[in-house]
Amino acid sequence: MSNIDLIKYKIKNSKLTSSKLEKLSLCFTQDLTASQTAKKLDISRQTVNSYYKKIRFHLISNEKKITCKNCCLLKYINFNNEIMFFLEDEEKIISVEENCTKIDKQIKEQLLKHKKANSAKLLYNKREERFIVIGFLKTQNCFEDFINTRLKKFRGINKNNFKLHIKESIIRYNEDKNSLFKHLITLFN
Repeated sequence: MSNIDLIKYKIKNSKLTSSKLEKLSLCFTQDLTASQTAKKLDISRQTVNSYYKKIRFHLISNEKKITCKNCCLLKYINFNNEIMFFLEDEEKIISVEENCTKIDKQIKEQLLKHKKANSAKLLYNKREERFIVIGFLKTQNCFEDFINTRLKKFRGINKNNFKLHIKESIIRYNEDKNSLFKHLITLFN
């Protein structure tokens, strides 16, 4: 049984009714904290956190991976001394996994060492199936502002869950609330 099937199995066989699960999904899409959701649905905060974590894993497992586009920007977020890279392409954000072979470590290191630039413009080389650097530049980082605003409402994020929250934020940045809710409802059917 795959991780996705296991998550679906656990949620379908839960002790919560389907209407409570639907309301929980709605609270998740509205980006309510676990405490707010627990109060609203009259269930424990620990239960809400457990379901939120399962929902996050489900969303991330279905997240789009790096696609071979012509040109994009490589950016990074430094949050609590944790650095996470992402690609920005036509207002869409795609997370870059640490073991991604399409983007050399050297490119990431150059970007981190660059004093004036906060992003690297990349061009995809189809023959070599990897990205090459066109140049370094300073750009506005709306996504970082979005993440900082979103994560401030949580009292503290466990280091183990940090990347999970960032990836969830990427999904929230790319998707509107209605499509996110529709996707979550399919999880319970």
